Amino acid sequence: MADELSLIVNLSFSKGGAKVTKQVSKSVTVTGDAFTHGVQTIGTAEEEIAQGADLGTPGYMLIINLDSTNYVEIGSTTGVYDTKLKAGEFALYRHNSATVYGKANTASCNVEYCLIED
Repeated sequence: MADELSLIVNLSFSKGGAKVTKQVSKSVTVTGDAFTHGVQTIGTAEEEIAQGADLGTPGYMLIINLDSTNYVEIGSTTGVYDTKLKAGEFALYRHNSATVYGKANTASCNVEYCLIED
């Protein structure tokens, strides 16, 4: 089977006379059939985001910072955070390693995540 994962992004920006509107969609063929979905509290010390025993190589990840005040950083290497999610923000991307790390800034943040096997 092919194209098991569908991704759609709508972007609209307008400020000071500058505007852009963009819609991008992509269908992705996924090798595995496992995924992990959950909510995890991320503290101010780095921690690994749980992937579940059945998940092989991580593929696409959707992560949402559920906190209303603080930001959380997400990365694929200890001490290196490629993604910063302010309060209420989210990211959708293809993860590039076997582990996902998170670290909250000032206080613990709940994050919701869905990690789909590559």
